[in-house]
Amino acid sequence: MRNKTFWFPVILISFTVICWTFALATEAQTVQEPSVKKGDAESNFQKAHEFFLKKDFKIGASEIRKGADFMKKEAESATEEGKKVLAASVHELEKLATDVEKGAVKSEKELKDTFARANNALARHHYLKASEQWAKKETKSTGNALKNAAQHLEQAAKWSGHKLEAGSSEVVKGARAVADKLIQGTKWVAEEVSKGIKDMGNEISKLGKQIEPKK
Repeated sequence: MRNKTFWFPVILISFTVICWTFALATEAQTVQEPSVKKGDAESNFQKAHEFFLKKDFKIGASEIRKGADFMKKEAESATEEGKKVLAASVHELEKLATDVEKGAVKSEKELKDTFARANNALARHHYLKASEQWAKKETKSTGNALKNAAQHLEQAAKWSGHKLEAGSSEVVKGARAVADKLIQGTKWVAEEVSKGIKDMGNEISKLGKQIEPKK
């Protein structure tokens, strides 16, 4: 009887510890780093799309305008060409927000196409910054810009419904690898950096032509 009395609390404590450990492990798996940074225009586009589908057009329009505001801030540090690219996209987003708020946008595709072009504009902006920073031999800044360009190119492709071809995916993968080397200060070769930036620019231009608004 004493043995049973002794082992019961031991088993109970062990069971409690196991449950607690399992709960922590489950929580660690559930909480993951979001793929989209908070405060980035893309997070606003995703929210706008969600509210549009719920027919909450006022809040949807508000989220689109927040995305446009983010791009205005990006334009402050953009190259001259980048400023023009971003300004054109901001204009398109602001018009979309007005139309959404009025209930004049009937097609989900109109939102997706506009968000695709906005992300492509951001990709081009970061590509141009990468080129500018590389010319100044600012390696870490070049790496960050190149990585951002790759991210926005993928997001543009996703919104547009144009799956990146195998070759294009390899360019994005290669650009990220080079960007990481530049950011971390590990071994990189000047030729691979120049090629990574150039190839990224070509891919952004290629997708840009595919998602141009029909005239």
